[in-house]
Amino acid sequence: MDDNGRSPHTYCTAFNIDTSELIAIVGGGGKSSLMFALAEALPGRTVTTTTTRIFAAQMTLAPAVCFADDLSRLGEYLERYRTALVVGAVGSGKDKEKAMGAPPELPGRLLARPDVDFVIVEADGSRMRPIKAPAAHEPVIPPETTLVVPVAGIDALDGRIADIAHRPELLCSVIGNQYSVNSYLTPQAVAALLTHPQGGLKGAPDEARVIPFINKVETPEQLAAARQIAHHILRITHRASRITQVVIGAARSHHPIHEVHKRVTAVILAAGQSKRMGQTKQLLPWGDTTVLGQVVRNVKKTAVHDILVVTGHEAEKVGAIAETEGVPTLFNPDYAAGEMLSSLKTAVSQLPDSVTAVLVMMADQPTVEPGIINQLLTAYWQGKSDLIAPAFKGKRGNPVLIGRAYFDELLSLPRGSAPRHLVQRYAKNLHLVETTSATVLNDLDTPADYAQRHSV
Repeated sequence: MDDNGRSPHTYCTAFNIDTSELIAIVGGGGKSSLMFALAEALPGRTVTTTTTRIFAAQMTLAPAVCFADDLSRLGEYLERYRTALVVGAVGSGKDKEKAMGAPPELPGRLLARPDVDFVIVEADGSRMRPIKAPAAHEPVIPPETTLVVPVAGIDALDGRIADIAHRPELLCSVIGNQYSVNSYLTPQAVAALLTHPQGGLKGAPDEARVIPFINKVETPEQLAAARQIAHHILRITHRASRITQVVIGAARSHHPIHEVHKRVTAVILAAGQSKRMGQTKQLLPWGDTTVLGQVVRNVKKTAVHDILVVTGHEAEKVGAIAETEGVPTLFNPDYAAGEMLSSLKTAVSQLPDSVTAVLVMMADQPTVEPGIINQLLTAYWQGKSDLIAPAFKGKRGNPVLIGRAYFDELLSLPRGSAPRHLVQRYAKNLHLVETTSATVLNDLDTPADYAQRHSV
C-alpha cells in the first residue's frame, strides 16, 4: 500500500488486463458490483452485459442501457458515456423486475466492433449470495472469453452453508462429503470450490486466463481469512498452474484492490563449504534440529507456496535434513565455484513459469523470524515492488525477494558475481521493509558467530 495505506494496484494491473478483452465474471459475492466497477476503470469503451438475468435495480448502475435486439444507439452511448449495458428483453409477471440475458454469441460480436474495446459478461446468477456452485446449465461463458474471474464474498465464511450459499447441496457435493448444509465453510473449502472443474473453473475456455477475486474484504480479520483462501488456491493449482494469481479487495470501495497474491518459492542456499566456519555450518546443531533444519522450519511457518533447498557440499547429509522436514532438494554441481550465485541460478532455471518470484534464503540465518518473511511477502502482494529486502535501522539485510522480471538478468550474471550485484544495480527499484529485528543482518560465518547465537 502507499503512504496513505492504499495499494498501488489497479484493476488493470491486478487482472493483467490488456487491450481488447472479453471478461466473464462467475460465482457469487458481488459480480454485478465488480462488473460495473471494472467498466468504469478500464481504459476504453466498455460494454457490460449478462448471459443470465439481471435485476432492474442493478441496471440502474449503468449510465445507459441498450437491448440486444436493438443496438442502434450503442455507438452513441459509448461515445457519450464510454460504457453501456446490453441486456435482453425485460420480463413480465413475476419476472418484471428482471431483464433477460443476451445470447452467448453476442459478446464476441460486440468485441469485434471497432467502437468497442472491452466486453464484460456476468455469466451466471447467485441470488445475491456470497458463494455458489454452478448448475448443469451454467455458467454461460462466451467462447471468445479471454479472462474468467470466479468471485466469492469473504462473508461466505460467516454463516452456515444453507444460509450463505446459492445451491448449498450442490456446493457440498463439489467441495466434499465432509460438509453438510449445516457446516461452516473454511478458507480451504472456498479455495477448493473456486479451483474445482465443477466450481470456479467450470466452462472456462482453455485459452482463457483464470484469476479469482475474493470480494468484500474490509477488516483486518477478513484480510487474514482472504489471504488463507489465496494461499490455498495457489497451493492447490500449483502443478496445473491454470490460476496464476488471486486478487483480494472490495469492489464497492474507493480503493478496491488490496492485494494480488502470486506464487513465491523460497530457495534456501545450502550448498556452501563454510570455509570460515571450518565445518559445514548448515549441519551444526540448533535446538532439537540443525541450522538448516531451523531455517526450513521458519520458512514453513510463512505464506510462501514452495520451498526448495539447493545442495552441494556434503549434499547427502544436507539432503537428509531437507527430507526430514519434507522439503525437496536440487543439487548444484557447480557449488565449489561461486556457490551462492551458481546455486541460485540452478534453482531459478528449474522453476515453473507459474512461480513469479523467489525468496532467496541463506541456510545460515536460523534466527530470521517467520513474521519478517511474511512482511516481505505482504509488500510484494501489495505491489510495492518485485525487488524487496528487509532492513534494520536503515541497513539492508536478508532474505531478498526477486521477481521474475529480473530472472533473465540474474541468470546472465558472470561467474564471480553474486546476487547482491543485481540488487545493487537496481537499487532504485529496491523496496526496503524496515524491521525491528537485527536478525536480518546476522548470519553464522565464524565459530564465534555460532557460539554467540546458538539456540540451546
